[in-house]
Formats: sequence, structure tokens, C-alpha cells
Amino acid sequence: MDSGLCHPINLETHFPRLLKSRRTEALSLRDHLMEGPKTKGEDGEVEPSPYDGIQKNAVLHEAKCFNDKMISARTCSEVLTKIMYLIIQGEEFSSSEISKVFFSVTKLFNSRDVHLRRMVYLSLKNLPADPEEAMMVVNCLAKDMTGKTDLYRANAIRVLAKILHPSMIGSFERFMKQAIIDKDPYVVSAALLAGNHMLKSGADSIKRWSSEVQEALNNPSPMVQLHALLLLFKLKQYDPLAISKLASNLARAPPKGPLAQVLLIRCIASVIRRQQTPDRELFKFLQDLLHDKSFTVMYEAARTICSLPNINRTQVISAIGVLQEFLSSPVPAQRFAAVRTLSKVVLRFPIAVAPCSVDLEHLINDTNRNVATIAITTLLRTGVEQNVDRLMKSISGFMSDTSDEFKVVLVDAIKSLCLKFKHRHKTLLSFLSASLREEGGKEYKRAIMNAILEIIEQIPEAKETGLEQFCEFIEDCEFPKLSMKILDLLGSEGPKTKQPGKYIRFIFNRVILETASVRSAAVTALARFGAYVPELSRPVRVLLSRCASDDDDEVRDRAVLFLHLLTDGKKAAEFFKSEAPANPRTLVTSLEAYLKTSTDIPFDLSKHLVEVKEEVKEEKTDQKGDGKVQSRAAPTPSVPTVTVADEYKALLAKHVYKEHVVLQFNVTNNMEDQLLENISVEIESDDPDWAEEKVIAEDTISYNSSGVCYVCISRPIDGFKKENFNSGQIASTLKFFVKDVENGQVQGVATEDEYQLEDLEVVESDFMQAVTSVRTMDFKRQWESLGSAQAVKKFKLPEVDDLQSAVDGVMNVLGMGACETMNEVPENARSHGVFMAGKFLTGGRALPVLCKAGFMLDQKHGVTLKVAIRCPDNNVANLLASSVR
Repeated sequence: MDSGLCHPINLETHFPRLLKSRRTEALSLRDHLMEGPKTKGEDGEVEPSPYDGIQKNAVLHEAKCFNDKMISARTCSEVLTKIMYLIIQGEEFSSSEISKVFFSVTKLFNSRDVHLRRMVYLSLKNLPADPEEAMMVVNCLAKDMTGKTDLYRANAIRVLAKILHPSMIGSFERFMKQAIIDKDPYVVSAALLAGNHMLKSGADSIKRWSSEVQEALNNPSPMVQLHALLLLFKLKQYDPLAISKLASNLARAPPKGPLAQVLLIRCIASVIRRQQTPDRELFKFLQDLLHDKSFTVMYEAARTICSLPNINRTQVISAIGVLQEFLSSPVPAQRFAAVRTLSKVVLRFPIAVAPCSVDLEHLINDTNRNVATIAITTLLRTGVEQNVDRLMKSISGFMSDTSDEFKVVLVDAIKSLCLKFKHRHKTLLSFLSASLREEGGKEYKRAIMNAILEIIEQIPEAKETGLEQFCEFIEDCEFPKLSMKILDLLGSEGPKTKQPGKYIRFIFNRVILETASVRSAAVTALARFGAYVPELSRPVRVLLSRCASDDDDEVRDRAVLFLHLLTDGKKAAEFFKSEAPANPRTLVTSLEAYLKTSTDIPFDLSKHLVEVKEEVKEEKTDQKGDGKVQSRAAPTPSVPTVTVADEYKALLAKHVYKEHVVLQFNVTNNMEDQLLENISVEIESDDPDWAEEKVIAEDTISYNSSGVCYVCISRPIDGFKKENFNSGQIASTLKFFVKDVENGQVQGVATEDEYQLEDLEVVESDFMQAVTSVRTMDFKRQWESLGSAQAVKKFKLPEVDDLQSAVDGVMNVLGMGACETMNEVPENARSHGVFMAGKFLTGGRALPVLCKAGFMLDQKHGVTLKVAIRCPDNNVANLLASSVR
């Protein structure tokens, strides 16, 4: 926003003779500088730029006119324009040339020509002059900044902010504050942008401008409001409490400009994202902006509400209604923005987006193919089965006009739909197969291939259809890596089909027609058929014998090896079934241990293999409860927030093992003038069973960066009755040493400090892995298979007056996942039922757990809840039922 001057220069009025002689009277200065050496005329033909082909030396020679006693404003402006053109085009100037031009330009301050003076300001901003030399012009700029001409004042402030050293800003602070409260909006805007620029260079004195910047928010100019709000947020960006207070105050008396309101919406969104539940006042403000006169403000409010992580379906309905109105807008940009946002919302709230289906269907025939593609993708994700066939016909009509980026999104939506309605796999696989044979880039073809792979893995009856489609694809595939992956799949899955012989022809064609890498993969695939299907052993050997004379060494070696193995069918089968002597992790650990020894004995797997023990653990995220039972080497999960002082931020993750729980604290330093060293977390539990065993500290954490501290605590496990699943409250303290930082340099001696963190607790839901892939029919079958023993409890929730909040709360407490979309409560429902599934970690095992929860809403008494839980171990069922409290 501060890259240009306050008023544009019109070359048509300033250089009429020059532009007429060059046939470019319609070009502005921006066209000359930014469009490059060529530009199109009105007839569409490319015309040369008036500055095309100018030489640096010639321009520098012309710059001597700056030193003339009688300054020609027109000539000097033309030369300055050429210099700026060369700089923007990347022409390199030596330091001596820059210095000479810079000091020559400063002499032009004597001219009173307005257009020339503006060119001087622009040149001084963009000339890469030495900082010490640039200080020579400060007096001239200071004179203009305190003058009476507003145009000079605004531009002088911007140039001054660019060249002024941070240590000298204090001497101009009074003038800057006066400019911020000036009556002219251009002067105020220039001062605010200057403060924003100087703040980036580390000028702490800018922080004392808060009251003046706050006053500038009341300026009637929308531009000033935007720049004032931007600077105010940057002044307080490292103080979350101040940002929250500012957002609350502005929500009561918001700025009038639409751009300032958009910036305010984004600030409020950052505040709400740090809260467990949205602040009612701030959220109501966002909802009120849904009815603003400006499309920009309405859309930003709707988009923000839909993207908040801590809202439910009921709260997002009003925003979806606004986006639905934009779907029928005559403006293409509004339609695209609305449908793009809905395509993201449908992933979280498909039922809430379902009412938009009629409007989305109208967009299928939109002239903008990207809008049409996203509309169909959104419709597919709403999961309405009866629309599948019709949508597939609509999609096939415009796939060729859509970019690969949107095609990949569409393929992902089709895959999800196929996995949801498995009996529709033939229709959807046919569409994917047809798309696979059409033109497209590598990433698009890879997305289709991965989608088909996932479908045939999840739907066994679709396997042969998918393999046949892959066979047709590799006939014309232009990407060797994709062909190799498909050949490997055919070699491993083809022999298991009812008619494995039908794949041999497609594989051998690759031996004849493809590159060496693909031929090698084809030879291996053929050998697999010969090893696993005895009837095909002889014809495969015949085909492999032809490969033994291939031009490539790798192909020949593989063919000879497999010919030898296929002479004995058992030997070949054992070869392909054989596994590596050790898994990669164990092998790497063993090699590292071997290298640390000083023995001269060669490495031997039978002697030097180190056993690496792996424990089953569950990783849990408090946001969705979708942890995974994984090995000890599994990646770190998402983490819930631990409240701490504004200067520091800590995030907590719990890693649950068989006999231990590891607490991972991700600590962020928000203090610009501090360096933290030897950071650790100390815990204290009232329960002696939960004892601290090991603490791993972080060495250093600099400003705006994060470090990780670990605390390992033990828990008793000696049979279920003695296994402890609830730690009670655990006090935690962040301890560290602090060093001061000035101008990027560490100063002084470290001093010890500590901060009290919020108490934490390990609860039963931390041992639960949510399962969301169980369908309703499968759930009922599994429920009956677990027998009749179950734990049943009934609860009154008088403080909860919303069914959706009750459902979310119970799922969070149990840590279980809902079947299909049962976690979404229909609008205006008075009762609701949810089937939940999960796996509970106990004794090193993951036991399946199923739960039926019924909710009934009464306006007087709140929500009544009844849960029934079944598990192979009835003790687990009783434990989980008791955990709902």
C-alpha cells in the first residue's frame, strides 16, 4: 500500500511530445515501469515500449541535466523516468553510479515544479543508495514534511520512513504524531504507513504512538481507518490480552470503512480461535456483519464463521445462508468465492450445506468451469445418493475445460462418495477409468490412480474391475513411475483373481514397448504370476526367455534370475514371500550400535542385530478425539492448549504407553527481548502412583520460536483392577533461565525464572482411540456380537440447553467417534441418538468399545442423557460409563 505516491503521474499531460513521437499516448507511468519492455495496443498488436533498448550509460550521461543552472522540469522528469525504468527492469548500477545519481537528484529540490518534485520523491524511495548518503537529504525532507503543501508533506513522510535510521526516529516523533492527527487524509495515511514501515525496522518509539493511532480510527476516510487499524494491531500483536481487549472495544464501536472492518474480522477470528468456546459478544458481532451493505464484509464474516474450529452446526447455519445468496449473484467473483467456501464447509457440516443443493446444481452449467467444478464437488460431498448418476453425467461434459488443480479436488470427492456408497462403485469407477485415459498432467493421473487403489482396497468386489482399468491405462501411459506402480500392483494382486491369465498380455506388452525401468517392473510382475499360479508357470517362462536377451542389464539379470527360480515353483514362491532379514528401524539401530564399537569383526546380522522393543501407545487429540494406536516411533499428535502467561505459550500432547505416559510441552517464546535457556517442566501429583521418572529439557528458545520439553511419568499396571486410568490434578511449572536480547545480541548473565502452568489431568478418554469408519448396519451387528452385558447410566444435564453441545461434550468425554454423520443434530430436533465406536488401551491391548447414547431436550430441565456401553471386558464398560460426570 505504501509502494506508490499519493497521486499517479499522467504521462499524457506531462510528456505529450515524447509519447506522441513514440506512438504510446495511452501509456501511464505505471505501464512504462511495470509492464515490461512490450505492451499491447488497442488493436491487439504488440508495440514497442518508448524505453525499450535504452542504454544505462546514455541515461547516466543525460542525468547531467540535473546539475544545470536552469533546470528543465520536463527533461529532468524524462531522465528520472528512464532511471526508474532501468532499476525496475533489474539493471545493475555500481555504488559510485548510484551515489552520483542520488546527489544529483537532491539538487532538484530547488525546482518548484509539482510533477518533477513527485518524481524526485519516487526516485529517492527506490534508489538503492547507501544509508549514510541517504541521510544527507533528511533536512530537505524535514522541511517539506513541516511545510504547508499537503502533497509534499505526505510524500516526504513516506520517503523519510524509507531512509531514516531507527536511532533517529525519536527526533521526528513529534512531527509524526502531528501528521497522524492531521486533517488531510493523505498525510495521515502516509504517517501511518511510515510507522508501519519503521516498526518493521525495529523502532520501539513507534509503540508510543498508540493514542494518536487510536484517534486516527475515528477519521472518516476509509483508507485512514484501514492503515490505523493495521498499525494498531501490529503494535499489540505480541500481547494477546491487549488484542482481545482491542477486539472487544472495536466490536462495540467498529470502524465504518469496509476494508477496516475486514481487518477487524480477521483480528476477532484470531481471538476466538484461542478460546475453547467463542465469546458471545464477538461472535454476535460477526453474525451482525453478515447483513452488512458491503459484499466484502459480508463474505469475510461468513468465511470466518465457517472456518472457526470451535463452533457447531447450529452456529454456522446463518453464515451458510449468506453464502447461498451469493451463489445466485451475477458477479462471477462472488459466485466463485461462495462456492469455494462451501466446498470447505461441507467437509465439516455436510447436512448444513445440503439446503444449498438447488443453487449448487444451477452452477453446474456456469460459464466459469472452475465454479462449475467446485459446485459439483460440493454436491458430491453432501452425500445425496440419488443425485450420483445425474452428477456423473454433468461432470463428464466439461472435464476437458477444467484445470488439473480442480480436477484433483473432484477426484477426491468422487473417491469419498464411492467409499460411502459402496454399491455405487461400478458407476464411479467407470468415470475414474474414463478420466484416467483422458489428457492430463502427472499429478492428476496420480490422484486418479491413488483413488482407484484406495477403492479396490476398501471394496473387495471392485478389485478386478479396478485392475482391468489399470491394464487399459498402462497401454498409453506416458509416465514411467505410474506404470511401474501399476505393474507392481498387478504382480501382487493379479494372481489372486479368478482369471489371472488375462493380465499376462498387458504386462508383456510393456516388456516390448516401454523404457528399461518399466520393462524391469514388467519382468518382475510376470515372474509373480509364474510363481503363484502353477498353470501359468510354463508360458511365463517362455516370455521371460525372450527377455533374457534384452539390451538393458537390469532387465536381463531379472529375467535370468526368475527363469532359474521358476524351474522349481516352491523356490520361486518362497522368494517372493521372503521378507527382509530385519525391519529398517532395527537394522539402522543395529548399524549405529555396531559403528560405536571398535571391533574388527565384519557386521553379521546373526551376531550384531540389536532388538528394538516397541510398545503399543495411543496418541490423543482433544480437538476431535481421533488418536491412533501406533508404535513408539509414531509422529507427534495435535496438541491442546495449556493456558500460560501472555509472554509464553505452551501446548500439551499426551503420549500413552503401556506402563507410562509421556507429556510433551511445546513451548513458544513471545518475548522479543528475551532468550530462554535450559527450559524444562516440573510436575507434582498428589497420587504417588503417578510418579515422575524422567525430564528432558530444551536447550534454548529464541523469540517467536518453539522448543519441546518432555516429562515421562509412570502409572501402575498389574491387572485391570490395579491399572490406573485417572491421574487426578497434576500441577506443572515451567522453569527456565532468561537472558536479555538487545538489537539481536544476547546481553548479560542468565537469571532463573519460572511460570505456573495450568493444572493438567490424564483421564479415561486419553486411553481411547476414536473409530469413525463403522457404518450403522455394521455397528448393529457388532453390538449384538458383544453379548448382552453392558453398562447403562442415566444423567441430567441442566446447564446444557442445546442438543448439539451435549452430543459434542459426551463424545469429547468418552473420546469415541460417531458412526457416519450421527454426531450432527438436525435443526429444531428435540431428541437425538448417536452410535459411537472406539478402541480402549488396557494392558497393552486395544479392546473394541461400542456406545449408544440417547439425548432428550426439555426447555425447563435441560438435556437428559442415557448411555449404554458394551465391551469384551465389562470392567472397561463400567469404567467408561462412570467417566461421564
